[in-house]
Amino acid sequence: MNLLKIQLAGYILCSILLGGFPEKITDIDGNNINLKELAVQKTVAIITMKSPDCPVCQTQILRIMENFDKLSACNVTFLVLAPGPIEKLQQAKEWTNFPFPFIIDQNLRITRSLDLLLNETQILPSILILNEKLEVKWLQKGRNTLYFGDSELMKHLKCEGWI
Repeated sequence: MNLLKIQLAGYILCSILLGGFPEKITDIDGNNINLKELAVQKTVAIITMKSPDCPVCQTQILRIMENFDKLSACNVTFLVLAPGPIEKLQQAKEWTNFPFPFIIDQNLRITRSLDLLLNETQILPSILILNEKLEVKWLQKGRNTLYFGDSELMKHLKCEGWI
């Protein structure tokens, strides 16, 4: 019985530590996304939202949209990761008119595994770049009304002439 408890505890710990991004994920519109395949084809950037109604997070998305022509030269695609509820996240997607998938982090499982948990209901606003193994290759933590992390993202992507 003790061995079973130890194995279960080990499994739970590994799930938390190695959780990260699953190979396949479903967006708020019900579309299935093969992240593994996507990460081979493009640079996958994840924008995390503190909450769906976070105005600074929504502004970050609008800033990226305003400059997407320049970003598209970098072969980058985006995903937005946020806590629910789905109705509020759908409103944020419609309001920003962001054409990329919005994903709800169920029970903040991905957030916890990446140590981006702000509190029990919110994600630390960040920008992440995934590698082909769906591991975090690059991370910029934090965002506020004066700092969005755009310049760091552009330096990492090596896109010229943005902000």
